[in-house]
Amino acid sequence: MQIEPTAPHNSETDLQRATIKSGGRREHYKRWRRILETVSSFFLGQGALQAVNILLGIFLIRALSVEAYAQYGLAFGFQSTAASLMDLGFASTIIPLVGNRIDDRELVGRYIHAAIRLRTRAFFFLAPFAVAAFVAIAHSHHWSMELQILLIIPVLVALYSSGNVSCHSTPFFLYRRLTQFYSPQTLTGLVRFGIYVVLQFSGWLNAWTAAAFSALNVTFISGVLARKSREWVGRSNADTHSAEREIVHYVMPAMPALIFGALQPQISLFLISIFGQTTSIAQVAALGRIAALFTVLQTFSVVIVEPYIARVSQNRLMGIYLKLIFLACACCIPVVILAFVWPEPILWALGSKYAGIRDVIGWLIFSSCTTYIAVLAWVMNRARKWVFWSGTILEIALILAVQTAFIIFIGVRTTREAVLFSLASSLCLVIAHAYNAVYGFLKGPRSIPPAEEAASPLAF
Repeated sequence: MQIEPTAPHNSETDLQRATIKSGGRREHYKRWRRILETVSSFFLGQGALQAVNILLGIFLIRALSVEAYAQYGLAFGFQSTAASLMDLGFASTIIPLVGNRIDDRELVGRYIHAAIRLRTRAFFFLAPFAVAAFVAIAHSHHWSMELQILLIIPVLVALYSSGNVSCHSTPFFLYRRLTQFYSPQTLTGLVRFGIYVVLQFSGWLNAWTAAAFSALNVTFISGVLARKSREWVGRSNADTHSAEREIVHYVMPAMPALIFGALQPQISLFLISIFGQTTSIAQVAALGRIAALFTVLQTFSVVIVEPYIARVSQNRLMGIYLKLIFLACACCIPVVILAFVWPEPILWALGSKYAGIRDVIGWLIFSSCTTYIAVLAWVMNRARKWVFWSGTILEIALILAVQTAFIIFIGVRTTREAVLFSLASSLCLVIAHAYNAVYGFLKGPRSIPPAEEAASPLAF
């Protein structure tokens, strides 16, 4: 009987396998280290910026009279809404369109320049309508023409500069330069707080001076971010028209919902401005500053979640998507319960002038958490190019139906009604974005033609 020879032990092969395994562990460790560093940078940077913004907001709520804060709050809310209307989703398309091509910095630069051109064009087209709308609302409250002019000028300055801020922020998110993104904003916020304190002691702090220094802050930040972002993106002088057409083609199905959705965060404030009293305007505006606390989570979705979801493989997508939604819900539930049971810290922050809104704090936090979950779903949907006409139609139709029924049967004349109105709208957003997610998982991403093939009358 012949015995087959045994293969000799190959120590070199074993060594190679051990080296590969060790290298895999090192790469896994480095990957998790990069993730933790990015998340830590975000929470430190965004946390510091959010703390400064809270400090500014609470200071103005306490320092300004109810009437003055109503004027400032309306101007600030109007500015936020108009900025969203003028952006039309142009800046938010850059990360999904770049996808996993972040190493092509010339491409990133072209998309940024194209988005800026589109945003600037939208500003000059929509600015006259914004002025007319603001003057109409201010006139209904019998504010003087001088005050209206002093408020609308800072609003227009901030609107123009905010477009550059949103577009030039993208490279900081793509290349994880979060420290450079947050540091100048935090420092200028502290400087603005110091200016407000000086203005208060000198007797010059009022609605229009607060709005003016806020606009100057946005303008300064836009210049800083533009200068820093040029270090990481291409400076190609190539024609951006094809990139503009691609951006418009991508965002077109979502554009009606974006325009409609831009009104939603402040629509309760506008309705109170029309049907309610000046005191209610101030209360709703003050509650809006509390709701702004949740922007840290919404910003986390844009800065951290969206670039990650845009690059994740298809076979891992569903598990990650559901885990993120579940984690968001798990974090929000105890916050909502605490707000209903113990609203005193928020009431203390707002001051004694707003003691009458204790019963709406819980509903406000519930509405803010619902909006955050809807935003998280929307950010993940657009990262995967799940932007469909059917989802847009569903979102607009559902929200219009619910809001119309609410206005007819309940009304929006008090602060409590305004908060419940926002909650009903937020629930509609969750339903609409859940539909888009299900449709996207079943159908896959919408096909976007190459830039040279995309065509739209809006890009010229």
